Amino acid sequence: MLDLSMTVSPSRPRSRRWIWFFLVLGVLTAAGIIIPIVYNLGIQLRPEQLADARRRWQENNPANYDLKYLVKTTYADQQEEDQYLLKVRGGRTVFIACNDEVRWVDPSLAIVAGPGVLALSSEDTARYGIVALFNEIEAALRRDATAERRNLVKASFDPNDGHPSHYIHRVRGTKNQVEWFVKFTHIK
Repeated sequence: MLDLSMTVSPSRPRSRRWIWFFLVLGVLTAAGIIIPIVYNLGIQLRPEQLADARRRWQENNPANYDLKYLVKTTYADQQEEDQYLLKVRGGRTVFIACNDEVRWVDPSLAIVAGPGVLALSSEDTARYGIVALFNEIEAALRRDATAERRNLVKASFDPNDGHPSHYIHRVRGTKNQVEWFVKFTHIK
C-alpha cells in the first residue's frame, strides 16, 4: 500500500526578489519613455522665445554686418544645400549671393560695376537677411500650431543682438527637415 502520510517540513518563506526585479525594470522602462519626451518638449521653440529674439534684434542690430547662412533641406531621400551671403552697410542690404552666384547688388554700387550688374538689381531683398529668417521661423510656428501633429522646431539665438544662429524644423513622421547654420560677422 501507498503511504500518503508524508512528513511535512516546516514551510519556508518564498523569495519575493523577482517582484522587485520586475518593479525596477518597469520603472526604468517608464523613465526611458518619459525622459526623451520631456527633453524634446523642453527644447521646442516657443513663440515668446522668437518674439524676445526679434525684439533684441530690433533694439541691437548693427548697421554693418556680413551674413552667411547655409540652408539644408531634406525631402524623403533628397538633400539640397544653398549657401547665402549678404552684406549690409549702413542698415541697407548692398549685396546678395546664393551658391556663389550674385543675386543682387545695390544700384549705387551696380552703376560703378557696369550695366550687367545693374540688371541684377530687380531681386526682392526682403526675402533675405535676418528679418526674413525671423519671418520664416514665425510662419513655420504658425503652420505647426494649426497642424494635427507636433513637429520639432528648435532654434538658438545670439544672446546679445538676437540673430538666429541655428534652426531646425523637422516634420514629424517624415524625413522632411530644414536646417540653417548662420554665421554673423559684425563689421565695424
